[in-house]
Amino acid sequence: MRFATRALRTLRPLIGASCPADIDKVVREFAAELDAMHYVLGIVQHTPGGDVLRWLCEDAWRWWEAFRPEFSPLVAAAGWRAGQLRITWRTLDDDQFFPVHDELQRLRARSGLFLVADGLRPGDTLACLGLLFGFADSTGGRHAHAQLADLCHHAASLLLDAYLRLPCQERKPECVPTRLSAREQECLRWASVGKTGGETAQILGVSERTVNFHLGNAFAKLRVNNKQAAVAQAILRGLL
Repeated sequence: MRFATRALRTLRPLIGASCPADIDKVVREFAAELDAMHYVLGIVQHTPGGDVLRWLCEDAWRWWEAFRPEFSPLVAAAGWRAGQLRITWRTLDDDQFFPVHDELQRLRARSGLFLVADGLRPGDTLACLGLLFGFADSTGGRHAHAQLADLCHHAASLLLDAYLRLPCQERKPECVPTRLSAREQECLRWASVGKTGGETAQILGVSERTVNFHLGNAFAKLRVNNKQAAVAQAILRGLL
């Protein structure tokens, strides 16, 4: 979980982002923290006339063009349950051949993560995030796919919200101060390094029920419903 904590800290500047260049820099640093070979973030809006690309940042011009079909079914509004992660992993180790296999090889990548995320307040605008990596699985100390996918999905939601708060979007940033108690911070801090509720209880010398009570309070204050989102929000707001 420590790599996730470091990656989430790169998202802190989103609170003060005032132009697209600020968000571009955050995406670049987030991707670098994950050892991504290439990255792309596109902001897409559903309109009556079709999907419109409102903004794009990429590390290399149009590297993602051959991977566009991976995003199409993820962007589609229909067929997805509320809260379902819209994510596709492609690796060179896949048993079944897929169309972008050769493109991964051409770019000397071993895997690609493609996802679509709503903002924290879902609307008609989506974030499309694509990352290429030099590893195919979680061996050799690399990040487990599920953990990395969850992390990137939450990051994409935060990036989209930051974009929608930009002055040019005519949206006012929401600035609600949040304060966590010392115990709530302590429980979240141990959660940020991968400790379970039971392990945290043993470390702090309290019951697991007490730990869950403090975590529940933190969830409510941060307006989230799970540990990872709580840790992400706490780090983003400088509370951890």
